[in-house]
Amino acid sequence: MNRILISVALVLSATILTAQEPRSSATKYVFTLDDVVQLAKEQSQQAIMARHNFRANYYNFVDYEATFLPKLTFTTAPISWDKSIRTIPSVNNKGELVTTESKGNTFTSTAGLALSQNIGLTGGSISLGSDFSRIQNFLQENSDFATQYTTLPVRLSLSQPLNGYNQFTWLKKIEPLRYEWAKQNYIVQMESVSVAAVSRFFLLAIAQVNLKMSETNYANAQELYKISQGRYENGRIAEDALLQMELRLMKAESSLNSTRINIESRQSQLRSFLGFKDNVEIVLVIDTEVPSLKVPYDRALDYALSRNPDIISYNRQILEYEKSVALAKSQKGITMSLDASFGINKTGYKFGDAYSPSFGDREGISMRFTVPILDGSQSKNRLRNAESLLEATKTQFEQNVTDFKQDVYLQIAQFNMQENQIRIAAKADTIAERGYEISRERYKIGNVSITDLNIADTEKDVAKREYMEELQKFWNYYYTIRRLTLYDFLNNKPLEENFDLIIGD
Repeated sequence: MNRILISVALVLSATILTAQEPRSSATKYVFTLDDVVQLAKEQSQQAIMARHNFRANYYNFVDYEATFLPKLTFTTAPISWDKSIRTIPSVNNKGELVTTESKGNTFTSTAGLALSQNIGLTGGSISLGSDFSRIQNFLQENSDFATQYTTLPVRLSLSQPLNGYNQFTWLKKIEPLRYEWAKQNYIVQMESVSVAAVSRFFLLAIAQVNLKMSETNYANAQELYKISQGRYENGRIAEDALLQMELRLMKAESSLNSTRINIESRQSQLRSFLGFKDNVEIVLVIDTEVPSLKVPYDRALDYALSRNPDIISYNRQILEYEKSVALAKSQKGITMSLDASFGINKTGYKFGDAYSPSFGDREGISMRFTVPILDGSQSKNRLRNAESLLEATKTQFEQNVTDFKQDVYLQIAQFNMQENQIRIAAKADTIAERGYEISRERYKIGNVSITDLNIADTEKDVAKREYMEELQKFWNYYYTIRRLTLYDFLNNKPLEENFDLIIGD
């Protein structure tokens, strides 16, 4: 019965506070814990930021996928004017080195269209393009030869590194893992919002309970002070006993004033957290009945290790350092690359001539070798650095997994015994409440000292607060376990999100 009255007390305390300080312009909302958690996920600043962060990660993943899609690019330099004097060295018929000056005054326009595609299997790229250029020589007196057109109607190009390192292979390993981390991290952030919502819910709920207790204590202190005054006037108690009762009344009044200020502060904090812009009044109703639930450690750990974004992130970091090692190895020693192009081209002094059927072949192949002769051991040091970072990350990963398992174990152990803690706290609350009522009635008839009454009063308030704190711990442990495992053990299902809806918002 005592626990059931807590819900009523929460509502009555807020109603009494409203009566004392009218809020004619404030809208009243009555929320349960589930209401506050759901509202926080929808409109709190943390939730909004989490959605934007996920969208940013999503578009990074879309950008990665576009790496393997064909790209059509148009490039042009419509205006390029060059007026200059060039010095050209030559040898005359006497074998002497002479120089001549050549004046230039040209206007050039170029354009090109290329369809390119990265080759994920080999790490190279291929492109199919067409190029056109027009050069006008202002110093050419013969107008028939003043303008020259050069065309490359078809050009097939290939660029291929030959050092054994394929950047696209590593992208295909790392980027999907990064996106998977983004999805699971979003769910974790939502559960972090839930944990924060539980904390703020109980801050206000406890403040409302404290207000109700302070009002009751103040009313009781007034009643008992009047009784003590009568006894003092009749000579039944000494002056020091009356002064103790008066001091008790003053402390009760001071406590009442403090709880009124505190509840306003907690109201403001919850309003701000839930994203309310207006001056709304929030009344909380807490369900004192908690579900009977025991979380199995082995199942919880399996869910946590397979879905927790921290584990995914460490696996991704290991891949990234393995990528760095592979790159450093490919750059150590001789490196090679192949560039090849095949096509047809034509030059003419008229536009039509540049596209006449008699095209000439245009082919080119280049093989580049880079041989480090003296590099101050840079390539060797880069490889050693990458290998050391990889091993350090693996060691850190193992330690973090161990710590993570321990954290999961402790949270589950605390949660699994919390239901019993609540039962004990509820019983203690009932006993303390009844003990105070008995002491108060006995004080009225003079069978209990003021000291014993004060002790009973303090025990009553402490027991009530401890009971509320145990309720808070239960839900805090539960939502923390959800955040660690990404699993809803009450409904026996994994935590999921409609990411298409988030992206489309």
